[in-house]
Amino acid sequence: MRSPFAAVLMAGMALGILQGAPPKKAAPKTQARKALPDIPAAGASGELLDLESGRSRALGAMLESRTDFQATAFPEGRVLITGGSLKGGTTEWFDPGTRRFTAGPSMAQARQGHSALLLKDGRLLVAGGTENPSAAEILDPATGKFEALPGDIRFGLSAELLETEGGVLLVDGQTGACWLWGGQAKAPRSTGSLGNPRLFFRALRLGDGRVLVTGGWRPEPSKARRPLPSKPVSADIPAEIFNPRKGRWSAWKASLRPRARHQAALLPDGRVALFGGFGARAEIAEDSLEILDPIHESVTVAGRLSPRGLPSPGWASLGEGGLYLPEGATSPWKITAPEGWLNPGPTAWRLGNAYQAPVLVPLKGMGLLVVGSSVWGPGLERWDPRIGQCQYLGALRAGTETLSLVGGKVLALGPIVDAVDPKTGALTVLGRREELTAQLKQGRTPGAPQPLGLPPFPPGQVLRDCLVLRLDAQKALVLGGRSEAFPEGTDQVWVWDLKKKTLRPSGPMKTKRVFPAIPQGQGALKLGDGSVLIW
Repeated sequence: MRSPFAAVLMAGMALGILQGAPPKKAAPKTQARKALPDIPAAGASGELLDLESGRSRALGAMLESRTDFQATAFPEGRVLITGGSLKGGTTEWFDPGTRRFTAGPSMAQARQGHSALLLKDGRLLVAGGTENPSAAEILDPATGKFEALPGDIRFGLSAELLETEGGVLLVDGQTGACWLWGGQAKAPRSTGSLGNPRLFFRALRLGDGRVLVTGGWRPEPSKARRPLPSKPVSADIPAEIFNPRKGRWSAWKASLRPRARHQAALLPDGRVALFGGFGARAEIAEDSLEILDPIHESVTVAGRLSPRGLPSPGWASLGEGGLYLPEGATSPWKITAPEGWLNPGPTAWRLGNAYQAPVLVPLKGMGLLVVGSSVWGPGLERWDPRIGQCQYLGALRAGTETLSLVGGKVLALGPIVDAVDPKTGALTVLGRREELTAQLKQGRTPGAPQPLGLPPFPPGQVLRDCLVLRLDAQKALVLGGRSEAFPEGTDQVWVWDLKKKTLRPSGPMKTKRVFPAIPQGQGALKLGDGSVLIW
């Protein structure tokens, strides 16, 4: 699920749920700032992954809710988050040492979906991401202030910034205009223009110093500022190459698949991988993995990526290759060749949450900052036998595999274990599963009941892939399932009287569910009061 969940309780003394809470100590008169929990809470907006240990740590909360922001690591170790806020041109610093966010310098313009480039001299250049064309801005760490780029050039919604041999290349996608800037007080000079203006494109410096521009949507003259054009994209928008030595643009020979808001990665062998993004329409993700050969200007479709991890996977260049994190995944993969996207194999890294449009920032040492909007796991419901109705409680953490009863408490089991309040759905972090082995052995997870056969569905309403849970010696609960009329599943709940061999409709679930290839008893857990948790 992509929607926010109810507030999650702090980890603090969570292990006491299993072993009994220790007595509270009196707080000192002068108390330091409360330490951050080690394990990320469910629904957190980010975490810090240690690439050596493979584990992630919790972060403090971001100061503002942000989407389509940029995150730039500075040489001293801190990361500056720019844009993506509805409160103007605000920024915030992330300190890996404290794992907390603090207010940063303000930009003159509110920006969303902009470009940010750390220059060789340590300054930060930002451009684009504004509905009305505006000047680029430069942050000088020495003054801590953003100032406008010299000259009168302006950038619209989509811009790209890259260091080249001839200086910084600035591309305004909306108009196609391009400039080179030497980094000093002089204004940038024009260096031609794209043959095809475009929105939400990508620019990448190749191994030979040239710059490759790919993808994007054609701006509509009367609707150029719309963030997501609804009309089909022309498939003939060619890739373009800029040669900084000659100061010229040229069209790529081979045709590419339409895509926008995608990722472009330079492979160790000099080829380029294009993946993710939207295709010919804004609501359809492009799942092809295209491999471009800059020498021959050719393209090959290497395969198809899982649509579950699209359209906005995270990517960060790291050594020979980079790290790839699909949307909704809890483990990034190291990629050095095209086969890595298609057959990633096992990974040594594990996040506490999954994210929509994750942003990956390699840090000094062996750290990786992951920030984004949380993607939740299975939706959680509670069936109450007293009223015969289902109540929606929220969602479990992404990566949750099953529920278990331990010492009268409901636990959500996955790489990270959470305690679940069966009445509200609130989650409390308990710890990592491998650290709780002894306690979890005492738990009771849903098991396969005695075979009950096919429920006596009414004629014409036979369902397959439904879940049957025995309530007692005489009754069972039948949940969901699919039929030819409802191939996507149903929200139906039935109470099966085993003695009378009848089915009585109960209150429906809040979501349609099917339980294919799941052992009987998985997907629902009966509690001591007779209620049933459904996930």
